[in-house]
Amino acid sequence: MANSTRNAFKLCYDIRGDIMKQNAKIFLFALVLGIGVAIFINTKFDTSIITNAMDARITYLAIGTYNNIEDANNKSNTYNGSFVYDDGGIYKVLIGVYTEDESVLLMSSYFQDKDINFTKGELKVNNNVIKALKNYEMLIKTSDSTYYENINNSLLQVFREYLN
Repeated sequence: MANSTRNAFKLCYDIRGDIMKQNAKIFLFALVLGIGVAIFINTKFDTSIITNAMDARITYLAIGTYNNIEDANNKSNTYNGSFVYDDGGIYKVLIGVYTEDESVLLMSSYFQDKDINFTKGELKVNNNVIKALKNYEMLIKTSDSTYYENINNSLLQVFREYLN
């Protein structure tokens, strides 16, 4: 009986050992295949989409874009609270900067009601600016539209301080 038990254990061990070897082979094959696919995707496709999604961005509203500073300053003088942003030699007259879509919609509607034509764009900023702007944006969502101009001027002031 001892002999048959020993043979039974030997049979189970051999079978189990072969199964473990097969699983290890499959695992290593899957690992090598995964690494190969990752390298292929990384070299063949543009990964900037993922990088851009992770960047901190704000949406700005501008009433004009100019090639020289004089024209931009003249346009800025037509709207109280606006300021000129130098974007690499292109001067944009900003009237608002926002981090959240809801704020962009509310302020877009506000400016359209005042018959102010504007364009939208995005800028990269650091996370500290995003946090500071969100405090004021909460006020936009909870306040009456009569306070929008003052809140908007505060948002622009935070953004000006970030630029300096």
